[in-house]
Amino acid sequence: MMIWFFRLSAVLLAIAILVFSLEPATDFQGPLYADKVQHFLAYGLLAFLIALGWPKIRLVFVILLAALFGIGVEIAQGITHFGRTASLFDAVANLIGASFGAYFSRVLSKLSRRRSS
Repeated sequence: MMIWFFRLSAVLLAIAILVFSLEPATDFQGPLYADKVQHFLAYGLLAFLIALGWPKIRLVFVILLAALFGIGVEIAQGITHFGRTASLFDAVANLIGASFGAYFSRVLSKLSRRRSS
């Protein structure tokens, strides 16, 4: 039953990331590198939810899926006219976040299995 929760959450988060990433840019400037932290956290959570929602998928593919989604979003930002630009550093933050999120999901799964046995 929980697997559907993680799957639905992953899909909804992907939609939210896409919508927020493609909305028109604002003039707000946050702290230095704050946007990279946001990318790291968003794609970390996305990979975490994908890994828990589809546990039979190998981690490398979970990471690739999340990272490729992020690259697609960056490309879309580069070709739209909403004041957004594509960024290699954002894509790297996405990849690193996805790697941490996917790995963390496996650690949590193993700990959960140990507790239940």
